[in-house]
Amino acid sequence: MNPEWIARLVARWVRFYTRDLPEPTARRRIEEVDADVRDQIAHERDDGVGDRRIALHVASRMVRGLAADASWRRRAIARSATKEAVKMGTTARSAIRVALVTTAVLLAPLVAMRFTDEVNWTPFDFAFAFVLLAGAGSLLELALKKPGRPVYRVSATALGVVAIVLGEADDAPGLVLFGLLLIGGTVALTIKRVRRSA
Repeated sequence: MNPEWIARLVARWVRFYTRDLPEPTARRRIEEVDADVRDQIAHERDDGVGDRRIALHVASRMVRGLAADASWRRRAIARSATKEAVKMGTTARSAIRVALVTTAVLLAPLVAMRFTDEVNWTPFDFAFAFVLLAGAGSLLELALKKPGRPVYRVSATALGVVAIVLGEADDAPGLVLFGLLLIGGTVALTIKRVRRSA
């Protein structure tokens, strides 16, 4: 019996019980067990142990570790499910934040229309403001989640510039203020990113 043949058998077993796990987790486990088996074989050879006996030791260790391997797999699946749930929860929280802020901002002109004739928004105005606010909020959330990707910050800045230009053309100071706030928020995110990387 050859120790290298048993080592290949162990490697196949590890690849089998790490199947369907996230690739980094599976690779880390495969490399860890492979290194451990190689170290065991090298150590026993240095001590003068024969190949047949080394192969038996490695095979015995594999059989004794079957229950531990199954337990490790269950824990790894639970951890990856938890990470996925956290990721989904973070996305849901971002969407809720954007929806709440958008709704709160849009309630201001809706309530104002009940008390004064100076505020007169059409359904198109509300739809346009909703798209603008929700889009800007989503861009800022993405910029926060993925600080290494400048495309979201650039897009938010461009949206702010468009809002300022449209606000100036339509004499809409609220739109200009929105654009300035959006650009200011994007600049703040950029400064935060630069400070973290420094």
